[in-house]
Amino acid sequence: MRWIEVASIMAGLGIGYWLVSVFMHRDENAQDGHSPPLDAVEPTANERPWYEVLNVSEWASEEAVKAAYRSKISENHPDKVATMGAEIRALAALKTCEINDAYREAMRRH
Repeated sequence: MRWIEVASIMAGLGIGYWLVSVFMHRDENAQDGHSPPLDAVEPTANERPWYEVLNVSEWASEEAVKAAYRSKISENHPDKVATMGAEIRALAALKTCEINDAYREAMRRH
């Protein structure tokens, strides 16, 4: 094998590797244009009061708050939607943040 053949093979392998990495990176970051990538989603400030998020009375006992938190977090945990689309995973992550913030606020008040 001549050096030109070896150089051609090496160049082809390099270009092929580059093309595959470009297309794989594009597919990983592909979105439908309606939502940002999952890691770019910032949790928003809690717009609703903690008792509305947890669906309990404002004067609910600590046990009732804990039970409501466990129920809500099990419904919306991101692990339950891990196999679904990025938009649904991002929404579940936002809801989980909202529930966790509401629970922290409830525990501060109790």
